[in-house]
Amino acid sequence: MNPEENYSSQRKASNYSDVLHTDDDINPIPPQCGYTFSIIKALLIYPLAILPLGTGLLLAYWYRAVWVRLTYSSCPLSRATTVVMTDVYGQQRVSTVQVTTFPDAYSAIGNKVEISSCATRYLTHCRLRYLYSDDEKKFILLRGHDCDRTLAGIHESITGLSGRDYELRKATYGINSIDVPVKPILVMLYQEVLTPFYAFQILCLVVWYVEEYYYYGAFIVLSSLFTISYSLFQTYTSAVQLHELVRQSCTVNVIRDGRELRDVPGESLVPGDVMVIPPTGMSMPCDAVLLTGTAIVNEASLTGESIPVTKTPLPQTPDELYSSERHKQHTLFGGTHVIQTRFYNNSAVLAVATRTAFSTSKGSMVRSILYQKPFNSKFYRDAFIFIGVLAIIAAGGFLFSFIFYSVSKYVQPDGSFISYLLLSPRVYALRGFDLITIVVPPALPIAITIGTVYAVARLKKNNIFCIAQQRVNLCGKIKLVCFDKTGTLTEESVKTSGVIMMTGNELCSETQDPTSLPPCPILFTMATCHTLTRINGKLQGDPLELDMFEATKWTISEPENDSTKFDLLVQGIVKPPPTSGLVGMEMGIMKQFPFSSELQRMCVLVRALDNPKVLHVYVKGAPEKVKDLCRPETVPVNFKEVLRSLTQKGLRVLAVAHHSMELQWHKSENIDRDMVECDLEFGGLIIMKNSLKPETTPVISVLKNANIRTVMVTGDNLLTAVCVARECGMIPRHHQAIVMKAEIQAHSPLPVISYEPLNSDGSVSDGQEMEMQPIAAERLKPGDLKPGDFHLIIDGKSFAVVKDYCSEDLFNKLLVKGAVFARMSPDQKAELVLGLQKLGYGVGMCGDGANDCGALKAAHAGISLSEAEASVASPFTSKVPNITCVPKVIMEGRAALTTMFSVFKYMALYALTQFISATILYVVGTNLGDFQYLYIDFCLATIFVLVMGLNGPYPVLVKQRPEGRLASINMLVRIVIHIVLIVGFQVAALYYLKSPTWAWSWYKPFVVTDPTERVPVCLENTIIFTMANFQYIGLALALSIGPPYRKPTYTNLPFLALLAIMCFCNTYMILTPPDWLPQLLDFMGLQPSPSITFRVGILLLVFVYIALVFLLETFVMSSRTFHQVIKVLRFKRRPNNPYKHVLASIGPTWPLKG
Repeated sequence: MNPEENYSSQRKASNYSDVLHTDDDINPIPPQCGYTFSIIKALLIYPLAILPLGTGLLLAYWYRAVWVRLTYSSCPLSRATTVVMTDVYGQQRVSTVQVTTFPDAYSAIGNKVEISSCATRYLTHCRLRYLYSDDEKKFILLRGHDCDRTLAGIHESITGLSGRDYELRKATYGINSIDVPVKPILVMLYQEVLTPFYAFQILCLVVWYVEEYYYYGAFIVLSSLFTISYSLFQTYTSAVQLHELVRQSCTVNVIRDGRELRDVPGESLVPGDVMVIPPTGMSMPCDAVLLTGTAIVNEASLTGESIPVTKTPLPQTPDELYSSERHKQHTLFGGTHVIQTRFYNNSAVLAVATRTAFSTSKGSMVRSILYQKPFNSKFYRDAFIFIGVLAIIAAGGFLFSFIFYSVSKYVQPDGSFISYLLLSPRVYALRGFDLITIVVPPALPIAITIGTVYAVARLKKNNIFCIAQQRVNLCGKIKLVCFDKTGTLTEESVKTSGVIMMTGNELCSETQDPTSLPPCPILFTMATCHTLTRINGKLQGDPLELDMFEATKWTISEPENDSTKFDLLVQGIVKPPPTSGLVGMEMGIMKQFPFSSELQRMCVLVRALDNPKVLHVYVKGAPEKVKDLCRPETVPVNFKEVLRSLTQKGLRVLAVAHHSMELQWHKSENIDRDMVECDLEFGGLIIMKNSLKPETTPVISVLKNANIRTVMVTGDNLLTAVCVARECGMIPRHHQAIVMKAEIQAHSPLPVISYEPLNSDGSVSDGQEMEMQPIAAERLKPGDLKPGDFHLIIDGKSFAVVKDYCSEDLFNKLLVKGAVFARMSPDQKAELVLGLQKLGYGVGMCGDGANDCGALKAAHAGISLSEAEASVASPFTSKVPNITCVPKVIMEGRAALTTMFSVFKYMALYALTQFISATILYVVGTNLGDFQYLYIDFCLATIFVLVMGLNGPYPVLVKQRPEGRLASINMLVRIVIHIVLIVGFQVAALYYLKSPTWAWSWYKPFVVTDPTERVPVCLENTIIFTMANFQYIGLALALSIGPPYRKPTYTNLPFLALLAIMCFCNTYMILTPPDWLPQLLDFMGLQPSPSITFRVGILLLVFVYIALVFLLETFVMSSRTFHQVIKVLRFKRRPNNPYKHVLASIGPTWPLKG
């Protein structure tokens, strides 16, 4: 073992609390500033806010914390009436201080209950209550009954609260309700209308109606109403669904003043209340700790696991502090359903409430929905930058029009000259404002979301449901996907393949039929060490335990039937089959220590009917963990060799251990787990087989062919995980796998890192070194950065050491080269995802259980294979229980991202085209008419936007990923090229009309005769309008991108139909005007040309433009040469993503030679 030279023992664990919004990440004392209302500031600020058309009030609505600072005076928190708090995401929220008054009030901060004054100041922040502390001089989070309490201290609450204590706690904690009320429609409408975009639209409507653009204004109103209605429908539907999801109403029996009260509303519960859990079960209205008896609980609503869980009473250890995570096997979480309870001699099953309302686990889940991490998408950030650039262009146009109309002179009838602006300031000032209103097209909200809406609808048809539509676009940039193993890559069910017993001090050969075993510890462990229970006559529980138990052919019965035989509390009675020859060997399960993902084992206390004076301890779990609990002399000498040979085959292995102890049965209820799981004797191995799902290998192959990295993150054995990774192709057979180990030794504070190469069969290559091909940094290509065909394998224990004690460089190398992360806890899975994101990876996560919820929520694209309520933690949920959903989500993401870019570019160029047309016509002395604006915005913008996004995803997942930045040199160059073409062809059309080269005899240049006339009819207007119409059509065709991210354009029949109709109508109007057309043209303010030659020339010009922009977008701007030119313009010499720098820094001999 060689110490890693790049260590740093001072490096602490990464702080992920700004991302993971779990209960532990709540800041008990968040940054806070106190304010009190200032009359003087209000008198100064309010007039300034109201005068400029109420703009200041809008800003106050959008930035409430800033408004508080402007109109309130800073003061100590003890006197504050308003407090500005900063949440875990850095967002500032305003809270109003409230005062609750009652006799002998008390403050409950932590577990301290102190009698204080009759008034307690508090506020609500993110649905949690904070009390003012005179000691801290700040508002501190109100904790529950479980904070800083020992296990024995919690048991002291078993007598219940007194009436006075209850009233005090009710006044302090408030109502036990997780209520998310649905806002009235009018309130939602008010909030929607006051968004920045619609506030700007209202300003535009004022300008348009002053200019008498009545029809166009009416269309904008209708289109905005449609957009607002759709948004309101989505918001209202989501609000109703969330309200129905969290709504819960029940009655409970509680103990107060030492007596039982029946049918108390669940809303009246407070921390410290002792509840009676009925035998038939109930829905838990709060978090509670089980004090007596056992409970069978369905936790699917929180964890996604549909398997019932057995909860046991909390031990009465005097010095151990309670933790809801560490003692979750004793905790009944709010929102879960207790199926049934058990207790000896018909005694009551008691639980003490620890947390209520939004402090509960269910409340935390709801808060994670209400207060999500701010969505930080480069696209939306760039979109606002781009709109800002357009706004600058519009401001330039306004300035140009102001100068132009100030300088241009109008010849009055008396021969004198006067500037247009002075002659009719209202008309020409409004024309300047016209240029500003053009910059934000009315269909822009539709344009930004249309691709996502269509993608979500297509995913729904594939039984993939999305609750966070903004995440769809992020799926288009996925570079890495993490997979859970069991239930995701492999089948959920496992089959007992056989057992290996002990012979002397060695493990003997495998026995495939457990029913042929003689009475031995391994048989008794399989029959008793489980949490199976009968519910409605059906045996239910963990699939692994169910198959293991059924393999023995034993039966289990409820304790009510036979518990009198044991004269003690039992949680189940198991019996051998009649044909086994073990008749009469019945065993009662006295106490269960359920499986813990942290401990990676389970333990039971069992008493046999034929020997009631002895309690037997049976343990099963991860072989490495069980071995450490056994006496060294009992561990077989061939343990490592047998275990390695089994795990190399991809088999799942459980070790069993046992010992006997003399203990009075009534003392077993409160015995500590550490006292039971010690001095064990190794008993053998249970072999389980977990097959790959048939869809796994093809999907992994598709992702790897698309240069999307795949990583396995599992809680299973390391070698078993490696075998599965090789079997599914995640680690190719010809690639080297290296086990990375990190340890902290007692004699040294420095971590020791070692590397063990594995052969292709999974065995350790002792003394062998890898042959790795060096790749020079200058030859590295984006997406093909592979400094060697090797993959790192690590377990959770070593992962924690590397993350917390080693250098950041080593940790980053592990992240970029790690392929299998085994024995990972739920928190470590989330930390891995966040670490990969920090390196610039777009990370997807696919899992099926509660252990994956944190990682699913943290990933850019979390896909849950569970349909339980807990899937709200995941942006995507698939009803198809295999990983075929992963490439579908990525392909839809790429299609949606491409559609968004295409439509946004179209809307930007459409706005610029309209801006250019209006500017040219201003120079001529006219403008576009009401119906011309209406025709452009409705027929050539809105409808095209609606159908451009109908292209489905391309069926092949290619290596390159779509463009992800709007504010880039690439986009700027494209826009500039299009602007040059738009200006050039519009000027060319106008030159074709006015040039003396052709000298059209019928043409008379337009002269302003009435400067107050808003839109005079003239040929110049008609030519520019006609040319612009075909430019919109050409842009729509050129920007409707097909492969490699979307299906070809010819598959989008509605788009092709609209394109053909628009081309036909505009061409028909130009070439052969029918008899009814003059009336229509007059209605639209157009003047047709009498010359067919001129009309054919204009038509040829527009078709040249369409062909040119189509060729440019399809071939020139998509070529490798164009991208090389852009790369030169960007002065890009090194990759932007940190993970590429890490890959480039890996030497040709690392890791075996440092």
